[in-house]
Amino acid sequence: MMIYVLLVEKQGIFYNVINQKRQQPDSNSKRKGELIMKKKLCLAMTMAMVVSLAGCGGGGASSDSGASDNGGDSGEGGVSGSITIWEHDYSFEDSLEQIIAGFQEEYPNVEVDYEIKADGDYYSLLQTAIQSGSGPDLFWTNGTATANMPDLVSNDACADLTDLVDYSFISDAAMDLATMDDGIYSVPWMTLDTRTVFYNKDMFEENKWEVPTTFSEFEDLLADIKKAGITPISLAHDSWSALFAYEPVLAAYDPEYCEGLRDYTSKADDDAAREALQKMVDWAEEGYFGSNWTGVIDNSAQILAFTTGAAAMNIAGSWDAATISENNPDLNFGAFTIPSEDGTTGLVGTSANGFSVNAASENMDAAVAFANYCASKEAQTIWVQSQGAVSGSEEIEASTEIAKEISESGGGNTYRSWQNVLSSHSSTGNASTIWDSDFMKVFDGQMTVDELMDELGAEME
Repeated sequence: MMIYVLLVEKQGIFYNVINQKRQQPDSNSKRKGELIMKKKLCLAMTMAMVVSLAGCGGGGASSDSGASDNGGDSGEGGVSGSITIWEHDYSFEDSLEQIIAGFQEEYPNVEVDYEIKADGDYYSLLQTAIQSGSGPDLFWTNGTATANMPDLVSNDACADLTDLVDYSFISDAAMDLATMDDGIYSVPWMTLDTRTVFYNKDMFEENKWEVPTTFSEFEDLLADIKKAGITPISLAHDSWSALFAYEPVLAAYDPEYCEGLRDYTSKADDDAAREALQKMVDWAEEGYFGSNWTGVIDNSAQILAFTTGAAAMNIAGSWDAATISENNPDLNFGAFTIPSEDGTTGLVGTSANGFSVNAASENMDAAVAFANYCASKEAQTIWVQSQGAVSGSEEIEASTEIAKEISESGGGNTYRSWQNVLSSHSSTGNASTIWDSDFMKVFDGQMTVDELMDELGAEME
């Protein structure tokens, strides 16, 4: 145990020397490459010290000096105590429980508690807890998709995990959510979090409705469902739920525009973005989201309307598939992607962010061990498959037919999230915050589409 502490102290000093000499990278990929290469160099030197010290010591119990397949220090047995984790939504509770169970097989002496903070303003609760010194050891954020994690990082609330976590299984695309400047501040999940149209197969069959093959057919379908006295689309009246409907509508409305979001040749406030949002405003006025959709206050209520048969379709995140099945195990539902007018389909997809480590954690060893476990192939597989998610890794097979159906419905095409462009290309850093606060004002008649887009455009590069 004394040797272990000595190594950690030496490793920390070595990292500090490197960080002081680090040059400003020219690009995100170069930055992440440097961070990972430095980490590997540090690990190699640590390994050399282990061999040297073991040779000098002669006595004591031996242990496997390499990382386990699960990314943790399961053979050390020196990590103990308790940690608390905050998650933001009940739809992730079952997956989190499975992750904790897997972690505790590796670390049986660590007690893990969790809290689901879905009944209030999550980030306000988190910031208050951190500022008061009562924050959790690990907590979920959107990563770099919104300004929340960057704000926490700027206030030294997130531990830099660059030299502490083995990210070798995580893709570069997913790492974008975790990486800022010269540090890595969270552990992403290898799900392809896309947006899809869940539909009630039995209801479609009973009414002889067909899955649309063009955008016009989709609009005709909305009208037909409403004429039958059924809400066409279940949708919650909040910015994120509306976003997860807007992005696939935008991708179907103008696939070429969405292709341009990848390299920012398409701008967030271009005509296509305005026209697709106006489509949704028009649909709301037509009653396609229900006569009282402003009273559907959150995603749980949105899912409930679909699973109870009050709505024929639910445009939402692919990750909601598991909750839909849990709410109504007998529901016969499928998924499709809204097609463009020429029949092209594509998935708007992003990786999902996971947990950051509180820089003020009183049990940093256990918190980092949990973060390391989350980054392992074992934990990533548990998360992807328990969520019934579309897999973002070729090494993890989707566990459900609905996940496979979603993946196939995209026709092999993927598009960048419009909201991600706001986060990545805001010259002021405020575009995502403005979107979050003002998006629903367009649907409520407090702003026009053009006023919102002009406001966003003024914040962009």
